Amino acid sequence: MVDQQELQKGADRVAIQDLMARYAYAVDSKRWELLDEVFVEGAEIDFLANGGVKDDWPAIGGWLATAMSGFTACQHYLSNFVTEVDGHRASSRFYVFTQMVTVQDGSDHIVSDGGYYNAAFVRTPAGWRVTRLSGGIVWWSGSVPDHLPWWGVDGDRFNQ
Repeated sequence: MVDQQELQKGADRVAIQDLMARYAYAVDSKRWELLDEVFVEGAEIDFLANGGVKDDWPAIGGWLATAMSGFTACQHYLSNFVTEVDGHRASSRFYVFTQMVTVQDGSDHIVSDGGYYNAAFVRTPAGWRVTRLSGGIVWWSGSVPDHLPWWGVDGDRFNQ
């Protein structure tokens, strides 16, 4: 017998993964206006663990645009979603692997990082939207930026 509630939770998990794919697409394509379809007004975004800032949406949009402006190309890959759905609310932790390209002296240089996001969601009339998003970088490969507070410091980066 098919449990309709479990089917709905499965559909909700897929919709949440699609929402976060839209987030990655907006950031990678630098189409910041698309983030209005990802976040609720006033959503809390916390990138302090990445050496970034903590602010709400849409105020953090300007910081995102500046932070990503140094990359000629960028691709976020999201995976390993562990998502809990409870009615019209949900939470998820998932991995992110990012490839970023900078141009130095006429050649491409690739830097990569791996980390995670923690997110909270609410179901709205327009579909699922993010109410809280925080990220953490677990590792970095390539030219390491000065702003990473954890670089070279021993400790548990996975559970920040």
